Amino acid sequence: MIFSFNEMEAAKAGGTLEAYITKNIDAYTASADYADMLRNEAYYNGENPALQAYSAKVEIKDRSVDVFAKIRVPSGIFRRLIVLQVNRLWYNGVQLDNQETKDRLGKYFDNTAKDIATNAAIHKVCYGFWNFDRLQMFTAKEYFPLKDERTGADKAGIRFWQLEADKPWTIQLFELDGWTEYTRAAKGGELIPAKPKQAYSQIIRRDAMGEEIVGGENYIGLPVIAMYANKKQVSELTPPIRAKIDLYDAIMTTFGDTSLKTKVLYWVLEGMSGNEEHLTEIKNAIERLGIIAPNGDAKATPETIDLPYEATMKFLEELEKAIFRDAMITNPQEITGGNLTATAINASYHAEKLKVSDMEWQAARFVDNILELIGIKNTLVKFKHETVSNDMEITQRLNMYSELPFRWKLVLDPLFPDDSIELILDDAEKEQLGMAEPLPEGDPTGADPAGAE
Repeated sequence: MIFSFNEMEAAKAGGTLEAYITKNIDAYTASADYADMLRNEAYYNGENPALQAYSAKVEIKDRSVDVFAKIRVPSGIFRRLIVLQVNRLWYNGVQLDNQETKDRLGKYFDNTAKDIATNAAIHKVCYGFWNFDRLQMFTAKEYFPLKDERTGADKAGIRFWQLEADKPWTIQLFELDGWTEYTRAAKGGELIPAKPKQAYSQIIRRDAMGEEIVGGENYIGLPVIAMYANKKQVSELTPPIRAKIDLYDAIMTTFGDTSLKTKVLYWVLEGMSGNEEHLTEIKNAIERLGIIAPNGDAKATPETIDLPYEATMKFLEELEKAIFRDAMITNPQEITGGNLTATAINASYHAEKLKVSDMEWQAARFVDNILELIGIKNTLVKFKHETVSNDMEITQRLNMYSELPFRWKLVLDPLFPDDSIELILDDAEKEQLGMAEPLPEGDPTGADPAGAE
């Protein structure tokens, strides 16, 4: 949903600016985009709105009963995807040409920018406000821009928030030439001016009489800058990923509910008759005494139910892999569960590198816009991606290689096929290099190979 800067200018000229602001805040919070943001944030917080809203109703006599699970189990997978993706890019912060330039961004710039990137991945966009000497986050739940109808550029913006549902609203209008603050009653109504328009950077004179604003300066552009999660400017909770998460959570919930409701042992009664009350007495006797004594030709046979545990867990495992595959994120469990080589680990990150590079372009543009805003141009913006690697394996191999016997260097070197090693060793023996021992049996990469020197 796009809001027009040109319409705001017309409202200002016509003396209806406050009405324009309230109308657009109400329209924004009632929009489908805003509802999507709230839903996506619920998934990030470990909830599943679709699972909570799901019902399976059956008609019993004259009433409708929901037989779906009372205990519902959301997985929280979306949060894991976002944490992995954002930390892959922002774990080491942004890298600039020199430390002096980095210092001008403030002590906590990287932390705030990382939070902005996280919210952008959830909501599709988040905003950074350059507040004189530090970066401040405006989420898309509390801020929306006003765009120029011709260029599409952000020319102004409206921020709104309240501490509690019964507290008044604070509303701020950000323009190129300064910002203005209003208040609004908790239940709505007209705007009440709270602070007149003031410059973003103020010159204050302090003396024995107190403080006085004697001047101010603004920036070359609007100091509220958007950061998007990706080139498409959409949330990372795409419809395919959300559908798979819903299915995963529903299967986990129904399987758990079935486990709770299903008795491990039940009795099949043959040759016995009676009403529900009689059968209840038999059931209570079994639970109390653990035995049953049938009369005459009656039989009571114990039976058990085997839940499809392995098949269900296998399907959930494949579904989780599909979720990570659609998100183009490497699941750490897949690379830490076995003894993967450094090459295999690096290969597993290929898709994620491509995914993170999309976010990196958006983040680099965001940082570059902040730098230009404060008068720093032509600065190279870089990120050092955080990855998992088998550093211990690499270090150990490098340290031990020089000490390995000649035959082990051949065995471990992938350039030499297995069928050529014996020929090389025979030649070495002929040259009297003392390398005539037979090759060790078993795994040549084992910790204590037989016959190793």
